[in-house]
Amino acid sequence: MAFVRVPGNETPDGAEEHWLEGRGGVKLRALTAPPMPGTKQRGSVIVAPGRTEFIEKYFEVVRELQRRGFAVFCIDWRGQGLSGREVENPLKGHFASFDDPVNDLSTAVKLFSDRLPRPHIGLAHSMGGAIMLRALQTRRIDLEAAIFSAPMWGIANLGNVGKSYVRFMTSLGVGGSFAPSVDRKWKRENFKRNTVTHDKERHARTQGLVAEEPRLALAGPTIGWVAAAADTTDAFAQSGALAHVRIPVLVVTASQDQLVNNATHATVVEQLPDAQHITIDGAKHELMMERDDYRAQFWTAFDEMADRIAPAAT
Repeated sequence: MAFVRVPGNETPDGAEEHWLEGRGGVKLRALTAPPMPGTKQRGSVIVAPGRTEFIEKYFEVVRELQRRGFAVFCIDWRGQGLSGREVENPLKGHFASFDDPVNDLSTAVKLFSDRLPRPHIGLAHSMGGAIMLRALQTRRIDLEAAIFSAPMWGIANLGNVGKSYVRFMTSLGVGGSFAPSVDRKWKRENFKRNTVTHDKERHARTQGLVAEEPRLALAGPTIGWVAAAADTTDAFAQSGALAHVRIPVLVVTASQDQLVNNATHATVVEQLPDAQHITIDGAKHELMMERDDYRAQFWTAFDEMADRIAPAAT
């Protein structure tokens, strides 16, 4: 299976598609790409996408990282993209436990280590931020630094009552059902109704990729996914839970985020020994898919952190 292609979304130079087997035999898809020829090679960036996302959505980001001299890894999480599903309906976003994608990430990075020179910098967005922080918390991934874009360390408007409900329903064996009040089908989204970006072209590009390859489509999450997300993110708030995560960390918050609970970012940052926290005023959730003025702020912060770990050529 070749990468899904649409006009204006060029495949990164040297990118290769890989397939591997994750925990429980789930088939996983990953990308590796080398640094841009002629650049000073600086290490590797491990990209951890958000919920509903897929490798092709990050082609622009991958190319930007290659131009900075980095090799790049990206993954289609189990249950989305072109990776295998754990429930019969492929439109359901489902994890039984966030430790499953944590294990998948750990396995894949080790498997492709010969293509991913050190140092390793994590770049995690939204749900990928929960997976990557959990991987660091449980020592399943070894990074020299981590950069989190609008990390899902809490879900907006999910309070204790909601958490109790999804945990109870999951205990009854209905975790594979759609969560209440979520979309059960994918349909092309009108730009004016979107909650994730101010950039019309980048929004249209993502919608076009799913229209081109319907297997990339994903609807709402399951009850079990919400329960698993609550369990993982609640664990971050426990006293001392992250004290051993001593690598440099950058957390970038989008001020207009409607999907994640931004208050959790400060809570986590307070626990991390070497963390910087910035907010991009006016930006929506998908910071790397936002308008150029917001993206420029994100990349400036990224470069400052990356230069600490892997200095650019002068």
